[in-house]
Amino acid sequence: MRRLSALGLAFFLLAIGGSCADGGGGPIPFTMSLSPEFIQGAVSGEPTGVLVTIANETATDDPVTITATVTGALVTVEPAEIALGEVAEVWLTVDSGTTDGTELDLVVTGMRADYTVSLTRSFTAYDWEDDRGEYAGTLFGLFRSWLEANHPELGITGDTAFAGSFVAPGLLVVSHYLYLSDDWEIGLSWHVMIPPDDWAEIYLRPRGEVAPTLAFRLSSQAAAVDSQAPGEISEVPAPVEVTR
Repeated sequence: MRRLSALGLAFFLLAIGGSCADGGGGPIPFTMSLSPEFIQGAVSGEPTGVLVTIANETATDDPVTITATVTGALVTVEPAEIALGEVAEVWLTVDSGTTDGTELDLVVTGMRADYTVSLTRSFTAYDWEDDRGEYAGTLFGLFRSWLEANHPELGITGDTAFAGSFVAPGLLVVSHYLYLSDDWEIGLSWHVMIPPDDWAEIYLRPRGEVAPTLAFRLSSQAAAVDSQAPGEISEVPAPVEVTR
């Protein structure tokens, strides 16, 4: 009986070991999320894109490799690997000369070992000239001066280098422009109306976060532009996602 018990124990331990080898050595499943929910069009030559995050089925520090493709656009991903709590930025720039109204698909893929998740964002390409950059720069300068004076803790000054791009051309009545520095994404929007409905807003997203953390509203574009002073700016609730 002792011999049979020992043999049974050996088979039991072997089964446990085999189970661990099969289950424990495989990749841990994950889900992947893209933000924002919609890409509101892309202007040829103007960068836009999405933010990528993951959630794991069980706890792990193993990263997920992120790749992205769009036929008819240049695409970059930074960083190329993310773990839980980290954010990857996917940037796409539609090729110049793309026919206005062309429908394109951004496919983002996450891979951990042989476990793969893919998500698609469809959007329209617009072959437009950027007729908003100059005015956007004027409004952005007013906000930046106000931030430097009123929120020095953010580290945003007149010397902070930002690159701008025209985003969300599919949205009407409100125009959108995106500014990026090493540390910040600032989304600028302005209501294309006459006073007193000519407000403008910015949101601020730290580059390591998936959503904006601060937002501010300028009550009147006309008053601020005419006086070349920030005018009445107040804090407002931050949006739940970025605008693209």
